[in-house]
Amino acid sequence: MRTWARELESYTHDYVRRGGKQNRRKQVSLIVNFLEFTDALEGLTSLHRLGKRHVITFWKAHRDLPEKSAYDYWLGFCQLWIWLGKSEKPPRPHKMIAPSEEPGTN
Repeated sequence: MRTWARELESYTHDYVRRGGKQNRRKQVSLIVNFLEFTDALEGLTSLHRLGKRHVITFWKAHRDLPEKSAYDYWLGFCQLWIWLGKSEKPPRPHKMIAPSEEPGTN
């Protein structure tokens, strides 16, 4: 088993047991997808070595994600950041950063 997978298991074991179980399992699966992507690209050794650059690389590779899916991934990243004790929020996908303009306003 990979090192990051063992580290993740210590966080997710209790997390999945409480709250909305179906939603939490989905969030964990999205986090695992992100970690597998990062591991395949850069050879991830530890969760604590994750940073904004990894998330930005993920967003660049997945520009075609629907807005809802991107938001779900971002919520998963937020939970991962909480587990890792990072003080800032992870980078949002580009679609969520741009303010939506209402038609007819100048």
